[in-house]
Amino acid sequence: MIALRATAAGRVTVTLVSADETFTYRPQLVGEPFGLDRPARYPLDRLCRDNDTRFVRSPVAAVVPDDHRIVLGDRTELGYDTLIVAVGARMVPMFEHGVTFDRETSPEDFVEVLADLREGLAPRVAMVVPDSVSWTMPAYELALMTAAWGAAEHPDQLSVSVVTHEPRPLAAFGKTVSDEVDRLLAAAGIAIECGVHPDVLSHTGLRAGGHWVPIDRVVCLPHITGPHLPGLPCDQGGFIPVDDLGRVPGVADVYAAGDATTMAIKQGGLAAQLAEVASRHIVAGLGGRPETEVEPFRPVLRGVLRTPDGPRYMLAELEDVDGTSTFSDEPLWSPPSKISSRWLAPYLEQMETAGQSGEPGPDPSAG
Repeated sequence: MIALRATAAGRVTVTLVSADETFTYRPQLVGEPFGLDRPARYPLDRLCRDNDTRFVRSPVAAVVPDDHRIVLGDRTELGYDTLIVAVGARMVPMFEHGVTFDRETSPEDFVEVLADLREGLAPRVAMVVPDSVSWTMPAYELALMTAAWGAAEHPDQLSVSVVTHEPRPLAAFGKTVSDEVDRLLAAAGIAIECGVHPDVLSHTGLRAGGHWVPIDRVVCLPHITGPHLPGLPCDQGGFIPVDDLGRVPGVADVYAAGDATTMAIKQGGLAAQLAEVASRHIVAGLGGRPETEVEPFRPVLRGVLRTPDGPRYMLAELEDVDGTSTFSDEPLWSPPSKISSRWLAPYLEQMETAGQSGEPGPDPSAG
């Protein structure tokens, strides 16, 4: 929405359809139970007003691509010339037992884990990354913050571990980052078991790598499932296929971006990059330019790991992960936000400043 407003103002009419009334800055949810963050929540009607966009609050029930229309939750319909699908994925518990870290739907569950740790009832806590989870950063942040928080309560009893299917810590960022994260975990006294397939069999029963892991509480990242949006192709997991311009193959005038797609790593910065490519391709078509002028999706993974000694910045080009793996105490992009993006991050930064000063919302086309 922001990219189209900034690059094609006056040439497109944009409608945003969402079942939610707010945009929540989800990376901040990890620090919330420790009192480190209060996740920013932006009213979508305000964002739409700032960007000359019509807002329709409704879930999308189906797409009818042959007729260029979508079916809303109340069975009414909206027509479109071009559709960008960014409906996200669903987060569900992977295991019947243990605690799933999901601050949006079950915020009290992890708070109870911290309460038990504080009371000395559960000094051994394992952060588990299920096989299906590709964006694993929250597990490492939870481990580091829990270790720092718990050390003040019961330093002699505390035991925090990470159990993950990854071959090495934060493997998606390459060897340089993995080695540095391994050192951070060791310095914090956090054990890590990589390359295993965790299975939570009870609230205190965790098997991984063919053996039992001694724990008092298990905290799992949620399993991600696709939207299975009727009318669009999807893989077995319900995720929508896209090409390197964000187009849905075999479906005219439909693009997709974000966690709803088959993109291997479900991460906000990568989602924003793909959305930007799709927007540029749409704008190029408005001007009659050939699609060969639009640079295709070349994903660059950027992440911020919060540690007790301050943030650590990580970067890797996914076409050459080990060759570009970068780890730094200093920001590697600007603004140095959790979700690195050309249009969204600067806009939200301006909006935060405007909100504090009582000024009107920012004009993206001026940025």
